[in-house]
Amino acid sequence: MASGEFPQTAARGLSDAEVVGRLERDGPNLLPVAKQPSALRHLLAEFTHFFAALFWVAAALAFIAGMPQLGVAVIVVITINALFAFFEQRRAEHAAERLRSMMPRRATVRRDGQLLVIAAEDLVIGDRVLLAGGDQLSADCTLDVVHSLAIDVSSLTGESRSEHPEVGDALFGGSFVVEGEGEAIVRATGADTRLAGIAGLTRRARPPTTPLRRELDRISRVIALMAVSVGVVFFLIALLVGTPASDGFLFAVGVTVAVVPSGLLPALTLSLAVGAQRMVARNALIRNLESVETLGSTTFICTDKTGTLTRNEMAVVAVWTAGGTTEVSPSGYEPRPISGSIPNAAGLDATSPESVGLRGTGAGAGGDPSDLMVLATFARECSTGRIAEINGVWHPQGDPMEA
Repeated sequence: MASGEFPQTAARGLSDAEVVGRLERDGPNLLPVAKQPSALRHLLAEFTHFFAALFWVAAALAFIAGMPQLGVAVIVVITINALFAFFEQRRAEHAAERLRSMMPRRATVRRDGQLLVIAAEDLVIGDRVLLAGGDQLSADCTLDVVHSLAIDVSSLTGESRSEHPEVGDALFGGSFVVEGEGEAIVRATGADTRLAGIAGLTRRARPPTTPLRRELDRISRVIALMAVSVGVVFFLIALLVGTPASDGFLFAVGVTVAVVPSGLLPALTLSLAVGAQRMVARNALIRNLESVETLGSTTFICTDKTGTLTRNEMAVVAVWTAGGTTEVSPSGYEPRPISGSIPNAAGLDATSPESVGLRGTGAGAGGDPSDLMVLATFARECSTGRIAEINGVWHPQGDPMEA
C-alpha cells in the first residue's frame, strides 16, 4: 500500500494485527542512511587522481632511466602526501549528516482504543497519532482533529512563523507542535517521508568539481606536455650531436623527470591543511580540503537566515525594571545557572526558569534584585511555554516566545 492510500482509521486506532502486518510490509519508520565511501576508497583516490598520476609516471621514467634513488624518492613523496591528505580529509568529514537527529524517538498513538507511547520507528501507515504542544512529528501525517494547533515547520522550510493547519492538511515529519492539540493519521513513514526526500536530494546530487581541482588538472596537463616536449627536444639534440640513441633516451628521460615539480604536491596539500585548521578555529567546518580555496575566494554567500545563519532560537538579552537595566547572557532555550554579580543573588534558585545568566549593568547593577525576582516569578506563572530536552537539544514546548 503506497503512502496516502490507506483507509480512514477509526477513532480507536489500528489493531495489533494491522500494526504487525503494516510494519512487516513497510518496514520501520527510519530515515535511510546514506552509504558512505569506504576508507580504502578514499585512500586509493589520493593515490590515483590526475596530479598524482603525473608523479607515478615520473617515478616509472626514473626507474627506466636507471635512477632508482630518484624513483624511490618520488614514490615516497606520493605516499606521504596521500596519507597526509587522507587523514586530514577523514578528520574534516566528521560532520555527519544531522537529518536523522531531527526525528523524535517517541510518539503517542491510539491503538485498540488505548493510548500508547511507542518508539517512533514503530509507527506505521494508518496510525492515529496524538499531538500536543512540544511534540515533534515522527512521520508525514494528515490532520484529522484539530484544537488551536500551531506547527513550527522551520526545520523544513526555514520559515520561523508558525503555521495553523486545518483538518485534512498535511503535516510533515520533523515539524514541531508549538501549541494546541490534535490527532493525525500517518500517511508516510521512513524513506517515503518529505524529510527523507530532502535527504535523498542531497545524497543524489553530484558535487561539482572545485575551481582548485580544475586548475590542478589544467596545470598537470601543462606540466606533462612541457616535460614530454623538453624530453623529446633533448633526445633529438642528443642524436644530432652523435650520442647513441640509448644514451640519448636515458638522458631525455632524466630531463623529463627533472621538469616535474615533485615538491608541488606536498606543498599544496600542506597549505590546504593549514588553511582548513585556521578556518576551524573561526568556526568554519571544511569537509573537503579543496573547498578551502573555494571558501577563501568567496565574496558573498546568499543563504536563508533562519536555522542557517541563526539558530532559530529567541533569547532574552536585557531586562528593564524600575531599578534599571540588567543584561542577560543569552543561551537560547538551554537552562543555565546564574552568572555574573547581582546583589543578594543567593535568593534566586539556580535551577529555576529565572536563572538565565543575569548580571547588572549601569543603574541596574546596584538596584534591588527583588524587581528581577518579581518579574521572573510573574513571567513564569503567566507563561504557557516550557522547555524540554530532545536528543540532547533543548526545544521550546508551546509558544516559543513564552518559552
